[in-house]
Amino acid sequence: MDSVVEEREARQAIGTAPPYCFAAEQGILSGRPKGAELLADLMAHLLRGPDNSATPLDFSQVSFMDVSCADEMLNKLLLRLRSGELGSRFVYIAQANTSVRETIEAVLQLRELAVLYRAEEQVELLGALKRPMREALDVLLARKCATSAELSEALDKNVNIVCNRLNALQRLGLVCRLRDGSVAGGGRQYYYVSIL
Repeated sequence: MDSVVEEREARQAIGTAPPYCFAAEQGILSGRPKGAELLADLMAHLLRGPDNSATPLDFSQVSFMDVSCADEMLNKLLLRLRSGELGSRFVYIAQANTSVRETIEAVLQLRELAVLYRAEEQVELLGALKRPMREALDVLLARKCATSAELSEALDKNVNIVCNRLNALQRLGLVCRLRDGSVAGGGRQYYYVSIL
């Protein structure tokens, strides 16, 4: 049974695209014009990458980023991801110091958006996410891949409620929904996959 689960997870895994490394003169990213410039470059980078993949956003060379730059770049990027403009491409923060993370957190809270931050093997959520969706995300992060029925059982919630939460997480760019054929009796089978 474990080999069947492992095989399904391998088939449903989201790949990691080449990282986008932010270069900053003197370690500072500041202003809306800079944010717009970064957004254009980042969009081109994402579109060159493969579908069904997550791109790490590497802020390791950035010591400070102001709110206007983060808002212009990250807010608009996440809205474009949410709209489906980039297909099934995803982003997460891979490296960022405390100051940069706090700026990102402030912008995301203000805009009611969220993004995942990965430090080593630990995953943290930056931004705003309601508790019921957070619970579903936490289970999926632990499992890596599951159907809505499997998550419904794990959360002890109605499958329709869980499906709504998972679809909302997918629209936010926090999980990926992949189709895996039809099920007996008709209908389609979807797997929800963690982007990390």
